[in-house]
Order: sequence, then structure tokens, then C-alpha cells
Amino acid sequence: MLQASFLDFLKAGNLSFAPFASIDGRRVYPEKIEVINTRTLWLHCIYNEALEDDFYFTDGGEQGICCRRVFANKTGAPIRLNELGIELGGISFGGKASEDYFYHNENPRIYQRMTFPIDYNRTAADASDTEYDYTAGTRWADPGVVSERIGASPYQPFPAIHLGNYASTHGLVHGTLDQKVFYHNYLTSHKNDKVALDILSSFKAIAYLDMADSRVLVDEWWLGCTDCADQIEHIFDNYTAVLRKKLPANYGSSYINRDNLVWGSWNDGNHRNITEDGLLREAAYLAEKFPTVRWFQLDDGYAKDVPPAHGLGVPYEGEEGIHPDKFPNGLRHYTNEVRKTGLRPAIWIGGLCAYHTKIFREHPEWFCDYSIRLDRSAPLDVSKPEVREYICHALDVLLQQYGFEAVKHDFWSYAFEDSHDLLSNKTESGYYYRDWWLREMRRRLPGDGYLQTGCDIVMGNPFLGQYFTNYRYGIDIGAGHWDHVKTNFLWGAACFATHTGDLFVPNSDSIGIFPGLNDTDAMFALNYCLVTHSMVEIAGNLSRADADNPRLKVLHKAACNINNGQDVYFTGYDYRSASAPIPAVFYFKTPHFSTLENHPLLPQRTVGLFNTEDETLSLSFTAADLDMDGAYHLLNVWTQETYEADDGVFRFELGAHGSLLLALIPQDKTILEDANVKVTSAEADAGGISVGIAYAFREAELRFTKPVSKVLCNGAEIPFESVDGICKLAVPAAGEYTFLF
Repeated sequence: MLQASFLDFLKAGNLSFAPFASIDGRRVYPEKIEVINTRTLWLHCIYNEALEDDFYFTDGGEQGICCRRVFANKTGAPIRLNELGIELGGISFGGKASEDYFYHNENPRIYQRMTFPIDYNRTAADASDTEYDYTAGTRWADPGVVSERIGASPYQPFPAIHLGNYASTHGLVHGTLDQKVFYHNYLTSHKNDKVALDILSSFKAIAYLDMADSRVLVDEWWLGCTDCADQIEHIFDNYTAVLRKKLPANYGSSYINRDNLVWGSWNDGNHRNITEDGLLREAAYLAEKFPTVRWFQLDDGYAKDVPPAHGLGVPYEGEEGIHPDKFPNGLRHYTNEVRKTGLRPAIWIGGLCAYHTKIFREHPEWFCDYSIRLDRSAPLDVSKPEVREYICHALDVLLQQYGFEAVKHDFWSYAFEDSHDLLSNKTESGYYYRDWWLREMRRRLPGDGYLQTGCDIVMGNPFLGQYFTNYRYGIDIGAGHWDHVKTNFLWGAACFATHTGDLFVPNSDSIGIFPGLNDTDAMFALNYCLVTHSMVEIAGNLSRADADNPRLKVLHKAACNINNGQDVYFTGYDYRSASAPIPAVFYFKTPHFSTLENHPLLPQRTVGLFNTEDETLSLSFTAADLDMDGAYHLLNVWTQETYEADDGVFRFELGAHGSLLLALIPQDKTILEDANVKVTSAEADAGGISVGIAYAFREAELRFTKPVSKVLCNGAEIPFESVDGICKLAVPAAGEYTFLF
């Protein structure tokens, strides 16, 4: 153990630092730790088994250090390495030990609560309800997932932990900087009223790594502090600033799923009830009516041999694996027909194969034993060369032979992200094979084709953004289960708070008509998807919906300006409070119909109010809470009702499951208040405002603070009508339109 004066900058007590390696299930500590002071701090550790362990510490930006740990086997023989670790002791934040807590965004995913006391027993037999207290239910945790180890679940959590004290704004943060080999998980406890943190560098999908003689493993992480421990949106700021410099250039930062929608065939009540004719009818409708839809995704149901869901096993059966009644001309014909509509074809691929499928019956030895969680399916064992050869063949068939240009990869992560001992060969970790597999998929997709995650539900791990374009953080909401909507709300809050949507686009599940939800719950789900900028997917038999269906009109407007990954902020939210487990007020810094921020001719903020409970909720906020000053009123985006502040305070009462979407409008100014088309520019013109509109749309509606008297396009007057202060017109093409008052 080393008295770690080099960590004094953390201002978290007199810390001790004890590295170790776990070999054959036993922790082994260095016989010697040599401190080498050069331009950077270097700790050189020697173990009696002739293992060498070097820690290179470098500047980690504001309030932090970066560590590069290099572990080498020089024993002359292979070893069974279970994990590497560090025991960090003596941590104190100056308050009562009983008030010390940890936060990890795995917490709401499993326990439906943000923070827990340091000594909380994560493996206790918790209640099965959904109350947010210390015995929160684990109803969303699959069998075998709940663990005393923080961050060890298969849910791909944001890779950092925060330790703090409820009475302090100062805290400690540890976060991952590389996931080529290891993942980090943690154990917390109190020793003599001081916090002890075990930082564990472990392997996914194997219990130990067969580490050959002379092999070297590298682990990288960040350790630092925060003075914003009471603000969930800022506790990881210092870490993410460094993380952005370490991550590779990734597809998540592109516009593949940032400014467009994916229509998927599963949600909104469709499921496997699909045919080629029905799908092509829907594609033609979307191409005409929804200008922001770019992708047309065929979900589960194309295989002949279902249920349960599977996808990777289908090519093993050849053309006979495709359902002949649904796709009588085959999938290549289908993708070509989709392209004729102007949309691009995408496909759902399940990573599991059911026990009754041909591939499992003929090659059971190709599969992992995953009975701890699944009783009818299993993942392929990617550590076997013959399995890797087959799944590359499967990709060639699905993506190249059939011509799909994008993938929703569902049930994909089990052989890569689970912490159980699954893989037969132990020479590489699950993360090694994860990178291999995702590279193989990317290699077969167009450069502008998306790759979307499905189950396991992801909790914002930005390292996946190197390959994936967006991540599903929520469960299906269209089937009519309010509890699913509420659950997504909580899980999403933890993901959005990291403000890493620029690295990896969040995906909330699909918007649609929501036939399974009542009007109040459907509007809640839609407002939530819109205000959080996690609206990647759209679904449903929209072409068959009644043209006068009010939900269809709302859907058009909600989909007018896709800007997925845009930062969303909370106000009045204390994530450390047991009585306020979920934020109620969200906002972002642009209109809902434009990406122009702080534009003087447009609304300054868009605000979402949400009540997740079954009784009335009172909410209030000011313009200052939205990081604005000056005089404003609010406009209801859907009803066009206006609300004035009372002594500078906006007050609302929301009924059970109620929600509002509001635009913050400057007082006494002539601006464009609202629109159902994407606005790319706005300039004051003599007697009016010139507006850039991104695409043609036959049913455009724009609302100004003054009534419109004339509309010009390229200097020529075009027809419009004014209804209840809204200017309605057919926009013939993308371009600039002048509205005169």
C-alpha cells in the first residue's frame, strides 16, 4: 500500500493506493513499488510471480489525472489472470459517513434510483414494486444481472462512477479511457468511517484471461474530482472533456441518424404482421408525407422459422429461411423496390438463435450456454474460429447479397458484454471480439449507413459510438404499458445528463400513432421523445390511418425537425433526492422546428413539462431557470395557447401523466413563433420576415406574432390562408419564403 500524496489534488482525504492482480481467484499484491519521478509520475510495481505492473500518470485536464497501466507477464509461463485492481482507501468528503453515496448510471437501469449509500447491499432481495426508495425494485434486471459490483451489468453503462456526500458539492470521479481489453467496475465500502473504493479492471464474457508469457496488457482511465456533485448534468464534465480527446473518430458524430428518421416495421402494433406489399405501400406514403424519414427498416418477421426472434441463423438455411408468403420474390427484390420509393432499406438482425432453428440443431457446439438468462435461445460463441467464419458469411448474405444498407442489431451484446464466463476460448476478452464483430459489420455497410443497437438496452456507453450510430436506451412503449413510458423517462434522464449525444445518438424508441396508449399517455411519450432529441424511429401503419386523425397531424409536426443528440437540460432537479427521483422540467436552447440557437427572430427555448405520477403535480420555473433574462411569455406548441408569467414565475398544474411542450417567446417582438416545417434561416425583411424552409411540404403551417398579409417565393406571390393566426400554405420546394405583415 502506498500513501498517495500524488492524489492530494482530489481533496478527498489522505488517500492510500494499493494495486493488485487477481490470479487464479486470489489477489496478489506487489512486493515492491518504486516511485520514479520523471516528467510524469511513474510507479513501477514488481510481483513475486515475476509480473511487472507500471502506472504512468499524466495531466488529465481540470481536476484530474490520466493513468496508463501496463501489466506484463514475465513468468516464463502462461497465467490465468482474473482481473487487475486498485484499492483506493481513506476517501473522505468531510461529512457524516452515513451520508456518503455512489452514483452510476447503471443504478436507474437496475434499481430505478439514481444514488445509493456507500454500504448499500445491491444483492439484497429487493421489493418488486416501482417505488423510489432504498428497497427499489429490480424488476427490469434480468436473471443473473444484479451484482454487488457496480458497473458489471451487461447494459453497457456510461463508464464512470461518482462518489460523494449528500452534504457536499465536492466529489470524486473515476472513468474509463479505453475499452479494448478491460471494463471497469467497482466495489465500495466504509473502513473506519472512510470510503474504500476498489477499482476493478475486469474482462467481459470470460472468468479469466489465458495470458501468455511475455504478453502485455494496457488499461487506461481517468481519476479526478468535481465541485458540482449536486448537479447530475455536470458531475462528469471534467471526465468527458478528456474522454472526447481519447475516443476515436466515430460514426456517432455524423448526421446519419441526427437529422432524419428511421421507419421500423415492429412498433405501434405491427410486430411480425408484415408483407412485402404492405411494406412497400407504407414506404411510398412516407416518402410523400414525411420528408424527414430517410430509412425504411424491416424488423423481425422476415424469417420462416419464428418465434422466438432470431436473425443471424437465417442465412444458414439459405433462401428457404425467408418467409415465402411474405416475400415471394426474395429480399433482394424487396430492397430494390424500397429504393424505388426514394427511401433506403435497412434490416433488423437478431444476435440470438432459437433452440428449434436449423443452425442450433445441427451445431449446438457453436453456442454459449446462456441459460442463466434465456430459456429458448442462445448467442453464438464468437471465440470459436468456425463461428466467426459463419457469421461473416451471414453478414455477406444479409447486407451484400440482399442489399440492405443499414442494420438494427438486436439481442446482440450477450457474448460481448456479459460478465459471466461464456466464451470457450479464453485468450481474448469479450471486448476484443466486440470490436472484431462491429468492424466486420461496418466493413459491409455503406459509409453513410446506420448501425443501431437494440437489446441489451444500452445506457450511454460512448465507446460504442465508434461503430454504432445510435443506441436504444428504452424499452418498447407503443404497446400500451404506461410503466414502460415512465421507465424510459428515468433511464433517459441518466443518459442525457452526460451531455454526450454528440458522441453517440440516443434513441428513445419509436414515435407513432400509439394505438395502445390513451391520448394523455400518447402525448406524454411524444413530447418526451421530442424534447429529449432522441427521436430516431417512427412506426405504425400510418398510410392506413384516418387522414383526420389528430395524432397524425401532431406526428407530422413532431417530425418536422430532427436534431437527435442535441443537448437537453433539466431545471429544478435534485438527482440525489429520494423524493424527486425524476426530472419534471426539460428544456433545450432552440425552437422545436429549427436548429438555430439564440436567434432573435425565433423562440429562445423549448420547454417540456412532465408528470410521471398518478396525481396532480404543481410546477413552476422562471426564465432565469432556463438560462435566460428579459420578459417572455410561453406558447403551447400543440394548442397555441399562451401563458404569462406571474411576477416573473410561470406556474402550471399537470394532471396524472400530463405533459406540455412550450416555446419561450420574447415579449413585444415580431418573430416566427411556431412551425411544422424545418426552418433553416430567418431574416428581417422590409415589412416582414424571410424564412428558409428545408423541404417541400404540402401542409405547411407557420405562426408569426403578426398576421400575414402576403407570401412571396422568389419574388412571386403564392397562395396561403390564415386560420386562427396560423399561415397555412403548400411549400413547393426547399428555399426562401418571405412573409409580409
